[in-house]
Amino acid sequence: MDCTRRKFLQVAAGTVIVGGGLAGSAQGGSDLPRPPGAITEPDFLARCQRCMRCVDACQPAALSVAHFFDGIRNVGTPVLLIDKCIQCMDCVRACPSGALSKVSKTELRMGVAVIDEATCVTYLKKRRCKTCVDACREFKAITLKDRRYPVVNAEKCTGCGACLRRCPERDKGAITMDISKIKRFDPPAERVMVRQESRTEEVPATPLGEWFAKRMETLAQVYGIKK
Repeated sequence: MDCTRRKFLQVAAGTVIVGGGLAGSAQGGSDLPRPPGAITEPDFLARCQRCMRCVDACQPAALSVAHFFDGIRNVGTPVLLIDKCIQCMDCVRACPSGALSKVSKTELRMGVAVIDEATCVTYLKKRRCKTCVDACREFKAITLKDRRYPVVNAEKCTGCGACLRRCPERDKGAITMDISKIKRFDPPAERVMVRQESRTEEVPATPLGEWFAKRMETLAQVYGIKK
């Protein structure tokens, strides 16, 4: 089976399961990197509606959709691509179920940046580079050791990914993100579903055919079928 056909079947199977509401009750698979503000995993899986509103709201395309190979319990849930996330919090605002906690950007801890000395041009002494230091001016989590070598302060790093995105050796993995340090939030005391008419933003009506075409296009993009 070729790669394109395989991905298409993943999309189709995922869509069927999501539509049937089976993914939330199925078991299996492991924890995946989740969008900003995600509550603890068991509660996240129970509350996530697999509605893909967070995926639709994500302009940087930093959210993908889990499929069978991620475990049946995860099918249809959002998966974070940390190197693309700019923490705009649009996904949090779009979530109607409480699976993504309505927290401020300053409360997030999306991971800890890790500098690979084997690929960083400064450590290799190819040239001096402090792009990551300049990218981290907001949190000042990266400083220069001996006025040359970038070092990450794990206590200050929020995992915003600014250093990772701006690193000139990004493709070589000079900076990666340790997402085992990601902060998850406790679910709210009461489970409140936000009705569409109760949201502050205006949601324009979309014809069914247009909505379905957009949904399939989004699925194709997140699964890599269409660029």
